[in-house]
Amino acid sequence: MNMVRNLAQDAAYFAARQAMVPGATRQDAIDEASRIMDSLATSGYTVDVTSVDVDTQDIRVTVSVDLTEVALFAPYFLPNTDITTVAHLRTERYDGFYEQ
Repeated sequence: MNMVRNLAQDAAYFAARQAMVPGATRQDAIDEASRIMDSLATSGYTVDVTSVDVDTQDIRVTVSVDLTEVALFAPYFLPNTDITTVAHLRTERYDGFYEQ
């Protein structure tokens, strides 16, 4: 269970880092989180990313993992349990900084 939590935290954080730079998209963040989570399982998790565009100031990535889909014994002790983690980062988009 701790491994799942750590992996979900890493997936959310690195996905938010992927989306915080200028030119990044929401799909870039989803792809990065999925790349990390696929090392555990190709299903049993969801990734939600706030909208990302040129005016976005904050990125919020939420990764939820259904323990019954990825764990062997934990569901016996913790049935219907999801592990959810959120990464929230400011973007590196500067309003008007590069305009002339």
